[in-house]
Amino acid sequence: MFLPVILFFVAILLLMLFMSLRISIELTAKSSGITYTVKGSIFKYIKIVEVKSGTKKQKRQEKDSEKKRERILDLIRIAINGKIFHIEKLSLSGTFSINDAAANAVLYGTFLTLWQFIIILLSANFKLEHQNYSFYPDFQNDKNELIFQLILRVVILKALSLIINYYLESKIKINNN
Repeated sequence: MFLPVILFFVAILLLMLFMSLRISIELTAKSSGITYTVKGSIFKYIKIVEVKSGTKKQKRQEKDSEKKRERILDLIRIAINGKIFHIEKLSLSGTFSINDAAANAVLYGTFLTLWQFIIILLSANFKLEHQNYSFYPDFQNDKNELIFQLILRVVILKALSLIINYYLESKIKINNN
């Protein structure tokens, strides 16, 4: 009697392991200040976590946070080398302006060259699906605005296997020492 219910929940759990987790990062820089938003979601619409600029941060203990930060950075390095992240969207848009039109043109060429270099570098290490560059000089107005968007996608099963593997390797290193 309970077997169909148990099988249903096991099927849902297995389905969830093969879903993609999306991490969306948006940074906006205007003359009024810099704001950011970091979101984690499943299926594009089911929001798990959202962190916005201006929210209060809890103070952490320095010793524990330093060790945790080092572990997280190690885990991110392993994830990048394992190529488990897919860059779904990479976008840079906005306008920039300084008083000299020739300097604006030189800056535009420099920014465009740097963007292409970043795209080549990211394409070598990630699967890059969509990229957009629309960061142009504004010759009419003296307005500076930058909007950077990045959406990373990772399959939950791959992320869990990476975390478990990292945890087991760290335990083996501790036991060997």
